[in-house]
Amino acid sequence: HIFALGSVSGMAAALRKRTHTPLIASEQGAQTVALLEGSVWIPSEDQGWLRGKIVSKTGIDASPNTVVEVSLTARKNSSDVAGKKISIQLGELLPVSDLDDDSGSIGDVLQLQVLHDAAVFETLRLRYFDDKIYTQAGPTSLISINPYKHIESLYTKRTIQMYTSNTEGSPPHVFAMSQNAYNNLVDYGVCQSILCSGESGAGKTEVAKFVVEFLAATTSKDANLQGGGNKVNPLFQTRQVQNQIIESNPLLEAFGNAKTVRNENSSRFGKFIQILFSSDFTICGGRVRHYLLEKARVVSQHLGERNYHVFYQMCAGLPADLRKRFHLTRPQDYNYLNRSGVYELLDTDNQPLVDEVAEFHRVEQSMGQMRIEAEVRVQVWQVLAGILQLGNIEFETMDRKNEKEGSRLKNPEVLDRAAQLLEVDRQVLETGLTYSMMKVTGESNPIKVPQNAEESAASRDALAKVIYEKLFAWLVNCINTCLAESDALRKMPESELRKIEGRFIGVLDIFGFEVFENNSFEQLCINYANETLQQQFINQMLHAMMAQYRSEGVEVASIPFEDNSPCVDLLESKLGVFALLDDECNFPKGSDEDFLQKLMDRHKAHSHLKRGGSSSDPYLKEGLAAGGGVAGKTAAA
Repeated sequence: HIFALGSVSGMAAALRKRTHTPLIASEQGAQTVALLEGSVWIPSEDQGWLRGKIVSKTGIDASPNTVVEVSLTARKNSSDVAGKKISIQLGELLPVSDLDDDSGSIGDVLQLQVLHDAAVFETLRLRYFDDKIYTQAGPTSLISINPYKHIESLYTKRTIQMYTSNTEGSPPHVFAMSQNAYNNLVDYGVCQSILCSGESGAGKTEVAKFVVEFLAATTSKDANLQGGGNKVNPLFQTRQVQNQIIESNPLLEAFGNAKTVRNENSSRFGKFIQILFSSDFTICGGRVRHYLLEKARVVSQHLGERNYHVFYQMCAGLPADLRKRFHLTRPQDYNYLNRSGVYELLDTDNQPLVDEVAEFHRVEQSMGQMRIEAEVRVQVWQVLAGILQLGNIEFETMDRKNEKEGSRLKNPEVLDRAAQLLEVDRQVLETGLTYSMMKVTGESNPIKVPQNAEESAASRDALAKVIYEKLFAWLVNCINTCLAESDALRKMPESELRKIEGRFIGVLDIFGFEVFENNSFEQLCINYANETLQQQFINQMLHAMMAQYRSEGVEVASIPFEDNSPCVDLLESKLGVFALLDDECNFPKGSDEDFLQKLMDRHKAHSHLKRGGSSSDPYLKEGLAAGGGVAGKTAAA
């Protein structure tokens, strides 16, 4: 499990949500002595933790509510004001271990003499400023902090060779995790999976790419593989699969990544990459599975964000003849691209971060590597242009005598262009957007029900989202078809093909947790997926470990942790959020208000559901993050 952290400040914010109870608690009296005689850690809103010494010691008892005065001491790579006095309750402080003074040199936080939040944070902070962005948290967990710069020495060929030949005693690294997974596959014949999780912008996708690139490199002709995997396939076959897996990244990122407030290149879908190995444990193929593409982004974005990268790349890089043929202009001219006010990716100096034209050609090259023919690539751009035209279709409501109010087109020429690009009948498209179909009991054919302007616009957006989702799924299928047709797999007997399904290393690049003022249903599903994975980790790493200790007669103090089971149960139980939402959607006259009322009636006493402060949106959901509460409007979207 690789925990990706966006920054030291982001780590401090996460730790502020935790209790200050040490993970390994000492007796109250002994801890009070340690606090009085040595240095202490003071919680800080801005920096996570500060270091200091208690200066008012007279008359202090062991009560955690006792207020003491602490004088700050200087730390390496910190702006702490030495000598500044802070008054704080004794129970808020944590002891500093003199044995951990040089904690930046400790590569595994489990080796700290005193293990609590402050000690872990300080270790990670010191290592971060020394460009040591990887830190172990036990044998199967790695903490990675995004340095927001390229540290070349971490990813050279020499570094790859070092971790390929020996991981024992080597500094913590994503390559070491990858090599250990490979060794376990070879030595025990058990499939391995590496989970990359963390907040949006923490670098999960980059870490996942390093895993794939390392595993591909270890099967090269010169690799000195450990654990019994020394037999290799011909170099060409290995490199072919390696290149195909790596070359699929630009394509997936263009269609599945976007700028968010927190990240310029945020993955808006989850992907599970399976790297398949032959009987001699060399890469012979791969497979990509995708989850929960954020379709809502196609039709709307929050302020300061963008739609998927591919739309802007296409507007910048498509040849002039195709731009004219597809009626393609600037991003500012399309409703699906211009509502957030952001069209370029800029750095802090307001300079372009990427060359959209060059990125477009990279995507084209990636499509070619995935064996998508030039004619088909043109059709992909045509569909994307059709989606943009769909977004520009506008409706106005009109009254009908003796009928429900309907709608008509305000700009029929735009619908003409959309129908032309999507290659559908113009009248069929207009009818599909301005009417809904209703089944009537006793009637063999559904009847057409006119829709008002708002309902027609919702149908338009729904169509655009479905088209994009189908296009994305088709592209992923193209990647999988290409990976399944490698020379190594084509020459493999049928009996061996069945066996490779049980020989893989999986890399799960999961969605980053986001906190929005208004959470969409899709974001709720993404947060639910993160919560479920967090629960899996808790079960594997804590519950199972404690059960093993008890079975072996080892006495271990209880380890406090935030159990998110109530949150997950609220969402997935028999009468939870999802079940009630499904039920309400099946009613002919289901509404947001009825869904919210049923939810509150059923779960009004639940710790993760509370009444909100808005009369128009009376309920708020809270607690969708294992590390603390997150509030957002609940809507039956």
